[in-house]
Amino acid sequence: MGQPASQPEIQATCEVLKAVASPVRLAVILELTNGPRCVHDLVATVHASQPVVSQHLRVLRAMRLVRGDRQGREVVYHLTDDHVAHIAKDALRHVQEGTAAT
Repeated sequence: MGQPASQPEIQATCEVLKAVASPVRLAVILELTNGPRCVHDLVATVHASQPVVSQHLRVLRAMRLVRGDRQGREVVYHLTDDHVAHIAKDALRHVQEGTAAT
């Protein structure tokens, strides 16, 4: 990153971090780093109800962090790019390494 971030860029970055800063949304993002998933798969792996997972997916879609592709009667969710996956994985790794060291 050669030039300093502008105030609008900093504000937009804060909004992305706020979107990720929810246990359910972070769990969804981490699960999607393993590949596309439909809602019922996410419900099973993040241990939240279908309405709760769907609500959090709406937030992630609004931030353009995930997208949903209809396949028949289901919607399959994907991460829109690897940036948010790196943020989530790096934060988790930071916590795991800190826990192992104490």
